[in-house]
Amino acid sequence: MNNQIQQILIDTIREKVPQGKNLAVYLADKLALGRESVYRRLRGEIYFTFDEIALLSRDLGFSIDNIVGIKSGDNALFNIHMLQGGSDVLDIYVNKMNEYGRMFSEMSEHSDLKARFSINTLPYYLHIGYNNLSRFRIYKWLHQNLKIDSNNKFADFELPEYITDAHKNLYQNIQKIPSVTIIMDNNIFWSASKDIEYFMKRGLLSKEEVEVLQGEMLEIVSELETMAIEGTSSNGARVSLYISLVDLEASYLHIENDERQFSQVRVFSISAIDSFNEKLCRIQKEWIDSLKKYSVLITRSGEIQRFEYMKRQRMYIAKIGNMEEW
Repeated sequence: MNNQIQQILIDTIREKVPQGKNLAVYLADKLALGRESVYRRLRGEIYFTFDEIALLSRDLGFSIDNIVGIKSGDNALFNIHMLQGGSDVLDIYVNKMNEYGRMFSEMSEHSDLKARFSINTLPYYLHIGYNNLSRFRIYKWLHQNLKIDSNNKFADFELPEYITDAHKNLYQNIQKIPSVTIIMDNNIFWSASKDIEYFMKRGLLSKEEVEVLQGEMLEIVSELETMAIEGTSSNGARVSLYISLVDLEASYLHIENDERQFSQVRVFSISAIDSFNEKLCRIQKEWIDSLKKYSVLITRSGEIQRFEYMKRQRMYIAKIGNMEEW
C-alpha cells in the first residue's frame, strides 16, 4: 500500500465513522489494538493490514475497490462465503450469519432501505425462521460434503444453540426491512421437496420428521400467500411479489439505502458470493428489476395466477414420497 492509498483510506474512515464516536477509540475497539498502535496507523507510520481494512469496510460500508482505485468496472473485490475446510465449518457459518445480522440491522436504521430478491429455490431468509428446515438445510450440506457420516440420521443431528440464536437474530433483522420485492421462480419448493424425499428414501428421515418439514414449508407458502393478498408482511413491511414466467438460473439479493449497497449471489447450497462494489451492485439491481418484464405481479392483483402458483407449491410439498409421479 502506498502513502496516497493510506491517506485515502484514513480520510474515508474519518468520514464514515458515525458522528459522536471518537475515531481512535472506535478503531481501538473494532481492531482490538492498543491506543498507540491506532495512532501510528493514523499518522501513516504503519499501514493497516488487509484484514483490518476488510473488517472496517464491512463495518463502515465503504468500498475497498474505490480505496485502491479500481474504477474501470473490470475488477471488483468479493467477500466469498464458501463453507469448506475442516472441523470449524459451523463456526465459519455462524460468523457469517452474525455478520449478515449486523449489516441488516445497521442498514435498517435508514427508512429508505429497500431489498430485492430473485429466488429459484427456498432461500435462507425465509427458512431461517423455521428451526427444522434450517437444521435440515445445514444437515444436507454437511452430508453432501462428507462433514458427517453418510449414514448419520437427521434425528441424530442437532444444531448448536449458538447457531439457532444467530438464525433468530438474522431473521429478526431481516424483518426490519421496510420495503421488499421478491421475484419467485415457478418451482421454489420443488427442489427443497426433492431433497427431503431423497433423505426419506435413504432411511435418514422418518415419516414423522418429513411431516414436520412439510408443515413448516406449508407455513411459508401461507406466509407468502398472505403477503401477496395484503401487500404487507407480518411486521408491516411493504411487499411486492412476482411470479417469473421464465426459469431463474440463480438466487440473487440486492439491498440498498442512501449510503450503501450490498449484493449477493447464492452458490453451492448455503454458500454465497457477496460484494459492496457500487458498480456490481447497480448491475445486479438492474438485472433483478429487469426480470419484472417477464413476471406477473401477484401482490393485490393477479388473483388467478396467485391461486395457481400457491396450489402448485403445496402440491410439490404434499407429493414428497411420490415425486416420481411428476
